[in-house]
Amino acid sequence: MAADTYLVIRCDAPDPDERDGRCGAERGWPVRVATHTELRGLLQEDGWRRRRVGRTLLDLCPDHAAPPR
Repeated sequence: MAADTYLVIRCDAPDPDERDGRCGAERGWPVRVATHTELRGLLQEDGWRRRRVGRTLLDLCPDHAAPPR
């Protein structure tokens, strides 16, 4: 038997309807990637964005990401 790790990114947008107050959207990639940075690059094609709010970086799903300028 073997085990492996697949990275997943979860949307950081607030959502009061969710149990913990954050959007429940999450996304991974069907093949293993080495770092979250590599995963974020792949997910940009799917509409995921990384935004800075003050000093905090947020990963945002396509429903919460503002369109690129």
